[in-house]
Formats: sequence, structure tokens, C-alpha cells
Amino acid sequence: MSLFLFLLWSGSAPLHAESVKDLRLSVNGETRRYVVVTPDGVTTPAPTVIALHGAAQTPESFRAYFGLDAAAAKHGFVAVYPEGEGRTWNDGRPAAMRLKMMLRPGDDVAFLVALARRLAADGIADPNRIYLTGISNGGFMVQRMACEYAELYAAYSAIMSTAPANYKEECQPSKPVSIQFIHGTADSVIGYAGFWTPLGSTLSAPDSARLYAALDGCGPATSTKLPDLAPDDGTTAELRRWEGCRDGSAVELITIARGGHQSPAMVETKPDLATPFLGLRSRDIDAGEEVWRFMSVYGGVPAAAAPAAPPRKPKPKPATSGASAKPPATTSGPADASKPAEAKPPAAKPQGANAAPPTASAGAASGTAGQRGISAQ
Repeated sequence: MSLFLFLLWSGSAPLHAESVKDLRLSVNGETRRYVVVTPDGVTTPAPTVIALHGAAQTPESFRAYFGLDAAAAKHGFVAVYPEGEGRTWNDGRPAAMRLKMMLRPGDDVAFLVALARRLAADGIADPNRIYLTGISNGGFMVQRMACEYAELYAAYSAIMSTAPANYKEECQPSKPVSIQFIHGTADSVIGYAGFWTPLGSTLSAPDSARLYAALDGCGPATSTKLPDLAPDDGTTAELRRWEGCRDGSAVELITIARGGHQSPAMVETKPDLATPFLGLRSRDIDAGEEVWRFMSVYGGVPAAAAPAAPPRKPKPKPATSGASAKPPATTSGPADASKPAEAKPPAAKPQGANAAPPTASAGAASGTAGQRGISAQ
């Protein structure tokens, strides 16, 4: 499947007026790669969206497929495309379910923590407005970071991925997590209804959103059917949103009826060859626009740079979990339920990518933040 997706998703990056830098970062003795795209006219430090590719993709092929650059140019943020080790990510599913069976010293959790710190230290990213999104395997990695380093990013978006079932016990974020899900009901790769194997299982897309809503102490969800702007694409979209959450956080799920293992796009992307093999791709909404709409409202006033502090050790995880990793050492600078569950208030912690420990959340946000122009009813 990985080779299949690679062949379908390969392609050159789109041409835009922007600065594109292919950079390297040493993490635990290993050299990691990331591509920084700064649209013309954007002054740094700027809001920054880090986007994680799917399995077997490169930063270039993912950039061409996802269409995030258009939103970056329109709204004035920096887009960053890191490369997973071996072109995959060590996400939070049990090890036997993941595409990577073994962790390595300079692995992906350490890399993403170090990357956020580097982007802030280099004056590229506003340390209080660093966001994380990803598709498929990258979407699972987004959730791992949300559970283990909730303060590191201001908000999260997981596309074409659901929550590992082990997260009902193991996901214990240190603060409320604002997270968005986008998923097609006809996804044949990562099932919208979840799936079970003897090696592990995943929740359905609605139950995944409910899990984080319960962790955040949210109120009941409201739903809105979104306009069918492209009737010929065979899909429709519905937004379900949980608000009234602690600290102004929010959770939302955009369901693409009949949508396949595809991120929705209203801008030109490459290649269209993937559509007949991975299912229908919605043109009613655009992933880049929806990601930015949801995440951009979370973030505070840019913080002054502070000396980097020693990295925080992640909470220990059970041996069967895929969500344990060594803390980063770099050379660069509750249960699933339909009703919210009781949760302990998070302890106050410094915010921002330059704060100690090395975590950067965007500070408080409005409880009505990130709503579409069409209000949920």
C-alpha cells in the first residue's frame, strides 16, 4: 500500500511566488529534512503551519497534492513540510499496526519538538502561533503530538485519520487540545467507522472527535450541512462542532459523505491520477482553507525569545503503546463517550515554543473561535 500511495501521490510542487528553502536539522545525531515555504509579502516571524505528509510521500509530493500553499499565500502564513524518517511517521498506534515497527534515537517526536523550537529560534515562526496538520499516517502523528505535547502547537488538524483505540486510556494531554478532524465516509484505507485487528484498533471518526471533546470538557455538539458547491464531485460535507470547552478550546469534525482517502481541495493540485484509486475527492471545501479557518484563531501576542530549556520527558506509556518516545536532544538552538467526561484542570505552564519546557501553545482563545461563516444550528 505504501508503494501504491507513493506512485499515486508523487509529483512536482506547484509554482507560486514564494521563497522555498530545503533545510536540515540534527536531532539526536541524525540529520532530518524539512522544506519551508514563505509566500511573498509575508514578514517573519509569522504564523506557521507544519504539515505532515502521508506514508511514502516526500515533502515535494505532499506539497503538490495538499494545496496548502494557496492558503498560505492568501492568508499570510508560512507552510513547513518536514519529512518523516523513511517517509513515514512513528504515530501513536500500537507498534504492530504502524508502518514503522521500531523507534530510532532521533525519531519523529523528538524531530517535531526540535523543529518547532528551531523555527522560532530562527525567526521564521511566531512561537505562539505554530500549528500542526497532517494527512493519513501524518494525521495519526498529529494526534500523537497533541496527546504528548499539548503545549507545543496552538491547534491541531488530523485529516484522513482517526484516534487509536488505545488513546482512550493513554491520551492524557496536559491542557485542553483544539483539534479538527476531516474524514470521508468511503475511505477504504483508514475507515471512517474505525477498524479492529488482533494487533490493535482505531475509533470511528465521530468517536475520535468525541474522545477529545470529553478530554476538553466540551458541551454538546452542533451540526451544520455545508453548501454543495461542486455537485458533480459526488460528495457533500457536514460540520459537527463541540464548543463550551475548557480554556476556549474546541473540537470539530468535517464529514465528507462518500469521500474517499483524499483531502478535499478547491485549488489546483497534483496529481488527479489518485482519485479513481483512493476514492472521491471533495471540491465542496478546501483542506488548506478549513485548516486555517479552524486553527488561526488560536494564538497570542508574539512572545519575546527566551533561552531554550532542557527538554521535557514524555509521560511513560504502557509497553503495548506506540506512543512512547525519548525526549528530543538537538543541536539546534477519557474514555470515548457522547457526553463530556470529568477531567482534572491542567496545571499552569509557560506557553510558546521558546518557553520551558520546550512547548508552544498559543495561549487563550475565544470559545467561538474558528467557526465557519455558516453557524452551527
